[in-house]
Amino acid sequence: MPEHPNPSRTGVIFDIQRYSIHDGAGIRTLVFMKGCPLRCLWCCNPESQSSLSELVVNSARCIRCGLCADVCPVEAIAFKPGDDTAQDRTRCQICGACVNACPTGSRALQGRVITIEDLLREVERDALFYRVSGGGVTVSGGEPLIQAPFVADFFRACRQRGIDTALETCGHAPWEDFAWVLAYTDTVLYDLKHPDADVHRHLTGIENDLILANLRRAVDSPSQIILRMPLIPGYTTDASTVRAVAHLARTLGISELHLLPYHGLGEAKYKALGRDYGVGDLTQPSAKQIEELKSIAEEDGGISVRIGG
Repeated sequence: MPEHPNPSRTGVIFDIQRYSIHDGAGIRTLVFMKGCPLRCLWCCNPESQSSLSELVVNSARCIRCGLCADVCPVEAIAFKPGDDTAQDRTRCQICGACVNACPTGSRALQGRVITIEDLLREVERDALFYRVSGGGVTVSGGEPLIQAPFVADFFRACRQRGIDTALETCGHAPWEDFAWVLAYTDTVLYDLKHPDADVHRHLTGIENDLILANLRRAVDSPSQIILRMPLIPGYTTDASTVRAVAHLARTLGISELHLLPYHGLGEAKYKALGRDYGVGDLTQPSAKQIEELKSIAEEDGGISVRIGG
């Protein structure tokens, strides 16, 4: 199979997570790409939204030694009483000098350039686990389709090595880019934030017309399509929304729907990035509520409904 017409041998990632048992079958290696067109209010990976490197500051690890301030070339760091971050982000140039000077690892740059060859070496370290468990590689984000040429050619190389490929996507991308990646994708974990266009725009900043159009085209591909929807209290946990998503899955011939309960793990990341958390203080849905929503999704039969990824 050919390469993407505009191949890219380098991509920007912010993390590689090993030995995952979610986000696809078996034991998987997750590759997290930088950049996303959506701005979900509850985003659990806000460090993935920008395509550029970003400085994160974990104030809990900071011992206030002052070494970061000493090396900052633009004097963007100044320790003051009661100041957790001691960081003027309007002046910071993301040069990494403070990261290199920090003795506790409280400062880090999120986002690094990697070649396909280096990424293949990373994921092939886990090849034995893929073979034993039926697992493989899942590319997530952010939105991987922002870097479609890189992802397509990376998946192509994985296929040549017999490595199963899964794509986690919100589906907001030009169809031409999506189609190239689909050609080398075994499973698509398709995240639909909300079935209603206006609500989707309120929750993510973008309407869902392109997302739904791409979903309708993707189901005709050889890839397995798994539809997923987050359960965000007060936003997507009403019965009518769950019914609408389950109905969409049945109509399109999608046999598997995953409901993803909200968790607040992203909140601390916003603080580390110097940003406000979009949804404030939410309570995780109860086990009873989750089971009720699962039953609602299963009402008409025809699809398998699973809680979690």
